Amino acid sequence: MKRKIRLLGSRLIRGAELRTSRIPGFYRLSVEQRLAFLAHSFNLTDEQVSQLRNGNALRIEHAVNMVENAVGVLGLPLGLGLNFLVDGREYLVPMAIEEASIIAAASKAALMIRKGGGFRTETSDPVMIGQVQILDLKDPEDAARRLLDSKREIIERANLANPRMVQRGGGVFDIEPRIIDGGEGFGKMIALHLLFNVCEAMGANAVNYACEAVGSMVENITGGRVNLRILSNLADRRMAKAEFVLPVEYLATKELSGWEVAQRMVEANRFAEVDTYRAATHNKGIFNGICAAALALGQDWRAIEAGGHAYAAKDGRYKALTSYWVSKGNLHGKIELPLQVGIVGGATSAHPGVKILMTISGVDTSRQLAGLLAAVGLGQNFSAILALSTVGIQKGHMALHARSVAISVGVPPEDIDDIAQEMIKRGQVKIEVAEEIYRNIKQKPKMKKENDELPVETFAPGKVVLFGEHATVYNYPGISAAIDIGLKMRVNYDPDGPRFLHPDFKQVFPVPESDNDIRMFSKAVYEALEMYGLQKEQIGIQIESELVPGMGLGSSAAFSVALCSSLRRYRHIESKKRWNSDLFEEVQKLESIFHGHPSGMDAATILSGGVLWFRKGPPREFLPIQMPSPMSGIICLVEPGARTIELVQRVKRRREMHRKYIDNILEDIGNLTVDAGIALGTGDCVEAGRLMFRNHELLARLGVSTKALDRAVELLLDYGVLGAKLTGSGGGGAVIAIVKPEQQYALVEELSGEFAMVLPFALGALR
Repeated sequence: MKRKIRLLGSRLIRGAELRTSRIPGFYRLSVEQRLAFLAHSFNLTDEQVSQLRNGNALRIEHAVNMVENAVGVLGLPLGLGLNFLVDGREYLVPMAIEEASIIAAASKAALMIRKGGGFRTETSDPVMIGQVQILDLKDPEDAARRLLDSKREIIERANLANPRMVQRGGGVFDIEPRIIDGGEGFGKMIALHLLFNVCEAMGANAVNYACEAVGSMVENITGGRVNLRILSNLADRRMAKAEFVLPVEYLATKELSGWEVAQRMVEANRFAEVDTYRAATHNKGIFNGICAAALALGQDWRAIEAGGHAYAAKDGRYKALTSYWVSKGNLHGKIELPLQVGIVGGATSAHPGVKILMTISGVDTSRQLAGLLAAVGLGQNFSAILALSTVGIQKGHMALHARSVAISVGVPPEDIDDIAQEMIKRGQVKIEVAEEIYRNIKQKPKMKKENDELPVETFAPGKVVLFGEHATVYNYPGISAAIDIGLKMRVNYDPDGPRFLHPDFKQVFPVPESDNDIRMFSKAVYEALEMYGLQKEQIGIQIESELVPGMGLGSSAAFSVALCSSLRRYRHIESKKRWNSDLFEEVQKLESIFHGHPSGMDAATILSGGVLWFRKGPPREFLPIQMPSPMSGIICLVEPGARTIELVQRVKRRREMHRKYIDNILEDIGNLTVDAGIALGTGDCVEAGRLMFRNHELLARLGVSTKALDRAVELLLDYGVLGAKLTGSGGGGAVIAIVKPEQQYALVEELSGEFAMVLPFALGALR
């Protein structure tokens, strides 16, 4: 089962574990697909996924409370280390780093090591060390004895500074006075160590409070002078170990046996054990992984790295933090280092993005986090010395470098991999080579797989609401209509599929939610592929839309209809009838991704292709209105739209406060919609137009229109349209108008300077 998450207050509660961190082809998915996977797997909210995608989880209002003199927020690439099996548990490891190949190397190492059973870890209690520096001592040895004799009193005084930590079972539990020779001009001093169990925190602040709390007492006991009182980042009482055992046959290459590779790796590690120059680079590679994960998970990565490097020099000479050996046909790898980490306090509490990433990591305790980071560091080192001792480090970097070069010359996303691979094949990763290869590709016709089913092309129309908005929520009728502008979908062969290529949506306003909208489209593709059993199919899905999202034109429903229709046709389950109850339910399932609990009106209207009378019921009513002839209309995009759910809630609140007043308006809209159905059915354009104006007036009284929408309707009235009103939930968006056929295109041209976009359409022309 996947790990399930529920909210209790502001805490995240994790239940069942992630089913697997092994996600083949994850790197080939589009960003939208990767985010859809995370949302699906971890029940992330739309806002959380949008924050990950846009890099805006940490905003300036958070930053000003985290650092001084804040002027902004700096982003870093954020990726996932995959394939990690640690102590029998699956982990996805968030990693924030700017250096290419780090995340890929960690994931590759974890994939190989899981063949031997994954990583095993061992961590000690979360004990940090606080230091109190004592100088000007007449007899340091006697002062040390007096400190030990007063241990109980010192511990009690220290713990007064952190009562809540003590309540949780932590706090100072022991002291250790260390006599240190300060050298000429200083003499001997004492470093009094406070040993502090910090529970689930990293603990820096708590330790510092404790050190400061005992300063005056220590001076009275020793007769000396206290200077520094602060924690040590050499947290050698808070150790983490990780190790693995891997049969050597898994290391074999075309040129070398598994035993030869293993022996070379042992030799490479030995170099770092005996030579400080090599050890510095060796350990830097370890911290490439540890610090990338620590940064993403809100840890003090500077303290972690400082403590790790200090520990590497604990015997008086700086050396490797890892060890490797071969025994009984297996390569053994091990790392041991101090890791001062926490899952409460600091950035883990203050940074909204870190909270999301902690959820994805699945880490529940600080000791679990320490073990995971140790495994990441060992895996990073394994990957580095494996490459160094066989093919060389540059080959591992080559693929990502080649992709960067291809991107730099303007290669479109769908061609980047092909051009990168060709440059690597030639051994020439250069800008001029990328340009040459791209020119050749553009000149050649695209190769396509021999497949009778492909390409599949479908069209789905958009829709407008003609009458009855908001009243339909309270079971009054509504009338909507499919329009002859819409969305085209094409399903092609794609060797890297299945994937959803970045959609081509018209966007006329800088709508903040537009990126989130696109992510929702990607999530719907993910759901549809699963619904039709096409998760491994080599297909690419591309759309081209005349519809602007968020304008009440049914872009999500058109997308859902086109997607389901395309995949049904590809699977040979397409119905000959335009309306099909199974298809309707499948479309509704996708529509729920966009709207939670859709009424079905949009999907039914688009599937019908005509003008539809609708009542939500029960029982639900879908009745086509047969029009004698098509009616001409225009759509004017006025201003950014608002979320339907917010407008529905606004009407609900007003109804609770003014029940009779709002109910009278809703009833008038319902009665008007009945009259409008008759006018449309008889082809009475003039009456239908008059009722549209009246409907808009009622919606304005309901509180869902805006000044801009009202001005747009008045302007259209001045231009002599037959009728005009807002369409959809209101709060912004578009207005629609019924016009005389001979006026339509002249009005489009005349009004194009007044509105962001003006689109002509026909009612009743699609059936």
